[in-house]
Amino acid sequence: MTHAMTFPTTPLTASGWELRVGRGSRRRPALEVHTGDGLIDVAVPGGLDASLVRGAVRGRRWSVAWGELPPGGEVLVEFHAKGSVVKVPAVTIAGAFWVAEVPGRYRSVAVTTAVDQVSVRLRRFREARPPQR
Repeated sequence: MTHAMTFPTTPLTASGWELRVGRGSRRRPALEVHTGDGLIDVAVPGGLDASLVRGAVRGRRWSVAWGELPPGGEVLVEFHAKGSVVKVPAVTIAGAFWVAEVPGRYRSVAVTTAVDQVSVRLRRFREARPPQR
């Protein structure tokens, strides 16, 4: 369970999502990914499930990816779609995570560091709709 720290929230304008930082085990920051449906991911740096790309999804008009910063803290993020590539600056969160968001529907994201490159296909994300009456 995470407890609020003094870090500000980071709104993602294209998706309407929000990133919050809580406190994980051993006083490490915990990245919380919130959608209109609620909390969908919690990541703590240096954990067993640490990953350069932790999540990569696309909505109807946006694409977003996030992950843990590597040693050195720099990543290059590229979203790929049919014949086009868009380089997006990654935003650093709590000195331990990165996030990148772009308007448009992309198929995959490539994240490059000084020593590694990971390419991941984006999953489709649909927010739950309120029940029809």
